[in-house]
Amino acid sequence: MSFIELNGLRKLCKNERYSIRDFCDVIDLFKFGIRENPWKKLGEDGFTDGKARMEKRVKGQDAAIEKAMDVLTRAMTGLNGLQHSSGMKPKGVMFFAGPTGTGKIELAKTMAECVFGDESACIRFDMSEFSQSHSDQRLLGAPPGYVGYEAGGQLTNAVRNRPFSILLFDEIEKAHPSILDKFLQILEDGRMTDGQGNTVYFSECVIIFTSNLGIYTLDAQGNRVANVSPDVPYSEVSRQVRCAVERYFKLDLGRPEILNRIGENIVVFDFIRPDIAVAILNAQLNKISINLKTEHKLNLSYSDEAYRFLLEKALGNLENGGRGIGNVVESCLINPLARYLFEHLEMHSIHIKGIEEMDQQYQLIVE
Repeated sequence: MSFIELNGLRKLCKNERYSIRDFCDVIDLFKFGIRENPWKKLGEDGFTDGKARMEKRVKGQDAAIEKAMDVLTRAMTGLNGLQHSSGMKPKGVMFFAGPTGTGKIELAKTMAECVFGDESACIRFDMSEFSQSHSDQRLLGAPPGYVGYEAGGQLTNAVRNRPFSILLFDEIEKAHPSILDKFLQILEDGRMTDGQGNTVYFSECVIIFTSNLGIYTLDAQGNRVANVSPDVPYSEVSRQVRCAVERYFKLDLGRPEILNRIGENIVVFDFIRPDIAVAILNAQLNKISINLKTEHKLNLSYSDEAYRFLLEKALGNLENGGRGIGNVVESCLINPLARYLFEHLEMHSIHIKGIEEMDQQYQLIVE
């Protein structure tokens, strides 16, 4: 810190009557304007149910959940980045890679809920919006004299307003390469100076990148073909995807230093296998039943025939992951159920005996 910042700390200690033993709390108050550090509070209260809460919301991704727990545990115990000279690194850095619809964003939201008690603490940035070289001004703020200088940057404003958060950069490969250079200082020093000259600290954030790199590749004719498939075991999927991510940063992008700062925190999500698809379908059907009971005081049940129909449709749409299962439930169940409820608002219970497909629509057989 500069002499001016140290003098500010001295005055803050005097005004707030802080002891030297509480100097870490003084720094938190000076940097972030908070008196209670959520990371310390989480460490005192314990984190025994964190893994169970993640497994409840994210199905079939044991490796990713284990890595997430390691990152959060290091952050709570204050052991993150001790091997480096800089003590200002973010609380954790993770790179989520894997097929679409496998729970990458859901895991980030679950981590935010477990640590900060609210999903809104997961601040998401869609990196496809920053595909131009000048998009860094939207992210970090325009320099003096340019339009939007007073507004600041989306990223710096978000971290300044909520310094304790999880920053999710979705589909990072779609961002312009020059924007990725801005992350070098954030990942190394945990801080960034915006266009207005104000320093924003990232040392209390967990930074997560997501990507679909390695799932598809280009053949000799430039056609997009699958690089991995659900037919191969997870170990081979992980190896292929990790190799593709490393090749992208080292050869295609020419920025191995970014990959070096991510380190061994590349987490590959597995395909949604059939047994996991069954668990996801059951969870979604259970959620629908609970919501109907809460909102409309309705009891919803399914016959074996109706359940088998939904399961067959879900297993036939696994290439889209959990979202594909959700799409099947929406088209085959929710849409005809909504039509039926609209016509029979006084029902107290619904037993779905079967589902029929009629002219690209689905009709429920109920009693």
